[in-house]
Amino acid sequence: MCVAAISAQEPPPTFRSAADLVEVDVRVFDKDGRFVTGLSGDDFTLAEDGTPQKIVNATLISGAPAPGVPTAPTAVTTTAAGPPVTPPAVWLFVFDTPHLSASTLPRARDAVIRFIAEKFRSGDIGGVVVNGRMVNNRLTSDREELRKSAADARFPGEVRSRQLELREWPRLRDPIEAFGIVRGDRDALQAAVTRACNEDPDACKRASPEPQVQEKAQRMVAEYRAAAQATLGVVRALSKGLARMPGTKTVVFLSEGFVQEEMDGDLRVAAGEAARAGAHVYTVDVRGLNRGMTSGLIEQKLADDPAGAGARFDAQEDDTNSLAIDTGGLAIRNQNELARAFEAIQRDAATYYVLAYRPANGTMDGKYRRISVTVDRPDLRVRARRGYLAVAPAKLLLPRPESVTVTVPAAESVTVTVPGAAAGGSVVPRPSANAADAVRSKIEAGRIVQQLRGADEGSPASPAERGWAAYQRGDVDTSSRELLDAAKAPGAPPWVHYALGLSQLALQRYREAGQSWERVRAAAPAFEPVYFNLADAYLLQHEDGAAIGVLRDAEQRWHADPEIANAIGVIQVRRGALDAAIESFERATKIAPDDPLAYFNLGRALQMRMTKSQRYVREMTKWIGGDEDRRRATAAFERYVQLGGPFVPQAREALSALAWK
Repeated sequence: MCVAAISAQEPPPTFRSAADLVEVDVRVFDKDGRFVTGLSGDDFTLAEDGTPQKIVNATLISGAPAPGVPTAPTAVTTTAAGPPVTPPAVWLFVFDTPHLSASTLPRARDAVIRFIAEKFRSGDIGGVVVNGRMVNNRLTSDREELRKSAADARFPGEVRSRQLELREWPRLRDPIEAFGIVRGDRDALQAAVTRACNEDPDACKRASPEPQVQEKAQRMVAEYRAAAQATLGVVRALSKGLARMPGTKTVVFLSEGFVQEEMDGDLRVAAGEAARAGAHVYTVDVRGLNRGMTSGLIEQKLADDPAGAGARFDAQEDDTNSLAIDTGGLAIRNQNELARAFEAIQRDAATYYVLAYRPANGTMDGKYRRISVTVDRPDLRVRARRGYLAVAPAKLLLPRPESVTVTVPAAESVTVTVPGAAAGGSVVPRPSANAADAVRSKIEAGRIVQQLRGADEGSPASPAERGWAAYQRGDVDTSSRELLDAAKAPGAPPWVHYALGLSQLALQRYREAGQSWERVRAAAPAFEPVYFNLADAYLLQHEDGAAIGVLRDAEQRWHADPEIANAIGVIQVRRGALDAAIESFERATKIAPDDPLAYFNLGRALQMRMTKSQRYVREMTKWIGGDEDRRRATAAFERYVQLGGPFVPQAREALSALAWK
């Protein structure tokens, strides 16, 4: 790989962005689709939210493609003195299993295996994400490890196609119709009812199918939203981990597409965080030419009336397209030969310009900012990411509120938001360790360990330092061995036991991790983050009572910390103790009346309790019961919207659902 420094005002960047520096990678093509080299910073015009920005550095990155991949025209060599420092290519292969089927997962798996075997270059780094988890909890340059990780890609359990479920009586045309019914669109509801009566007249003679249509629409929409939230959560968590790695990262996102209607804010946040982390998402529609709502389904019964007509467009592709375009990647569709799709991705990711600028608006306010890039030459086409979140890289790595689905008795589930860490950097307990939690926790760990060790700087050759260095580069096996040796030494400092616990957790040795963190709690009882780590370890062992016990201890020490009350409430929801959970969330709102998170969780818990207490009265054609919980949940969500936060779209959706009677 070679780097050409085009502007001499500043030295070539190493792509580890400073807090006030924004880097945008740009691809420029001529009218025949060939990459254009030889441009300087003066050839580009860059604006942020419509305001022109001064480009302080422009760099061309050009990598030699693997054999068989067309070479970009005009090879570029470095003009800088000495060999430039450039990071290896970083590849993430994400199997979006919530949006894959039994027919498309094998195709995606085979394509990834072939790419790793034939195109993955020596020195590159890669990782495989399946079912929301990074396989082996690390990135690696070991080709065989990556190949095996991809080959082992499976669904977590029995998979039932949502497309097939849509087609069961009473049949819904597509996800858009289901969302319309839930929003109260009478035309959509009437079309579905008419279709149901055309397909089963006898059932309609007995009773109107309207309640069944509404119930099915609500159930399907809940499934679509949960699946989309899970997918976007994986993208966000990966972005937080990748933000600490230099250079651009290529995320190959294998999916059939997803629907996120009324969740535009979530999609923008996910794309914005990926863009800020230098991650480009290349979405591959693994259905190939066999797309749309009827793909893969044989002898479907479609009524001839307008209410029975099939979907006229593919509702699933739009959001994956947006994820790719907003991050500067590509959306690859209508391609049955996935090997060609991977070649196109590798070719596109190999050569690009990097434009660096310091925003005229230097306030990192966490808002989404739009970027536009043009070239001051005719007949050239420019592709670049469309925006980013105005968050300093270090701040991006702080834990943000995560969305977790917790299961309660009676097979009901609800999304409850787990609190993010305070400035001290606590890692909050979650009911389950999700996909890129491993990547994110490694990134957060550096800040927390440094907080615990303070000025303690040991010898680089010591087992403790070797172990910590191994953990930071993702080698958790070596890290665990070295840190275990260091922990055995008399007087080993608490940070060694804490780091050892992180390595053990990454290796899924949850009981050992808990034992290491218990030693930290005994030696440094005033170190709040370890209480959350301990609760996490106990939850992963299904010891909910022990997790709550640790948090109760923390509550005694930091009684004015709403994070603790929120975390206790989340575990209580997991256990089905809704009354106790509501009390915990209410306590959090009293501790911090202006903290929006507690209101969101309180609204969700009240909504769950309301749902459990309701019953459907056929004669009245409506649900009754739970009115007081409905009123209180509505007030909680309205307060959250008033205060603002990342879950405003979900809060508004909840308010719409609560208004449905």
